[in-house]
Amino acid sequence: MHFLWYNLSRGVTMTKIERLDHQGRGIAYIDDKITFVENALPGEEVLIKITNSKKKYNEGIVQKYIQKSEKRVDNVCPFYESCGGCNILHMSYNDQLEYKENKIKDIMKKYANIDKISKIIKCDKQFNYRNKVTLKVENNIIGYYEKKSYNLVNIDKCLIIDNEFNKIINDLKKFNLDNVYEIMIRNIDSDNTALTLYLQKDTNCIQIDEYCKKNNIILNKIIKNKDFKCNEKSKIIGKLGNFKFIISPLSFFQVNTDQTIKLYDKILELLEPNKDDNLLDLYCGTGTIGIYVANKVNKVLGVEIVKDAIHDANINKKINNINNINFICGNTEKIIKDVKEKYNAIIVDPPRAGLTESIIRDIFRINPDKIVYVSCDPITLARDLKLLQEKYEVLDVVPVDMFPNTYHVETVCKLKKI
Repeated sequence: MHFLWYNLSRGVTMTKIERLDHQGRGIAYIDDKITFVENALPGEEVLIKITNSKKKYNEGIVQKYIQKSEKRVDNVCPFYESCGGCNILHMSYNDQLEYKENKIKDIMKKYANIDKISKIIKCDKQFNYRNKVTLKVENNIIGYYEKKSYNLVNIDKCLIIDNEFNKIINDLKKFNLDNVYEIMIRNIDSDNTALTLYLQKDTNCIQIDEYCKKNNIILNKIIKNKDFKCNEKSKIIGKLGNFKFIISPLSFFQVNTDQTIKLYDKILELLEPNKDDNLLDLYCGTGTIGIYVANKVNKVLGVEIVKDAIHDANINKKINNINNINFICGNTEKIIKDVKEKYNAIIVDPPRAGLTESIIRDIFRINPDKIVYVSCDPITLARDLKLLQEKYEVLDVVPVDMFPNTYHVETVCKLKKI
């Protein structure tokens, strides 16, 4: 029986947490209905308030901990209870790794019948690892939204971002931000920090202009409902291992630089490249993965829909002296249908939605000997792997902790033609 009693006069319920779900929430049962409780660990006895009651589940928040888990760690962030940036900061880092590895094992077994899961690749830094942050602005408050609301949490120090960003955030609060509704700060290299202001209308930001010039910060302005025209002065230079990459403000780049090197090294290992390989790099972004492996293969073709990213990719191959890689700008689902040349290797790094069935059919048509699949969403990854197993064996699934203190986990997989 589930440990349960009611205190109706206070509108709270006492219950015991059974396990964690895939979003790091505690799971309890109220009248045999599954109930998700944030910031709760297995074995904890808690008083909870139901905040959302659906036909098949409840959502609740902890009002009081009656019995805390021995594994609960002290809160090191004053904003953790309200901010939506982190989810599992109440767990030790080793417990976070164990949770994420078990999460991948559970999802892969349940949805794709795969049990070849390797040990998770840990991150060397639990804090200050993000090279990019996007924050909302309202009434000169800069911060993140509260969990499941549009109320803004005023942030003066975020533990997971580059510490230099915190100084910039607090400096910006001294200026008039009435016209600013969002900011983005990015720094892939200590010499290249970019601040992007999202503005309601096109007006001067003289004080911020002067501040950025004084502190050697690249300033970009994106006006609401207007196309952003990127130029070379808008971009920053990032470094991954021995490679340099030009990155436009709106181009995708992994947010954890050090861990990205580990991820790309694992991609190289799983790909087992050789000089006879012709590699198709789908969703190539600014060309980072393709360039990272290009010297190990015969040639690479990268496909990406974002124009600025492809523009950067073509610059990136030049500054890295890579001559055996080409890039095409367009919808991957359409471009791949026109691929007639033989490619014996494919790398896919799709957005969270994963691959469409149409793309998977075209991968079957191209018939590569090997595939490396990089994913930021294990559910859509498992769905796609289940389909790919019609013609490919999944040899390895490797979780990579790109996002400490959150429930998110990157995964890279090795597939071989049956």
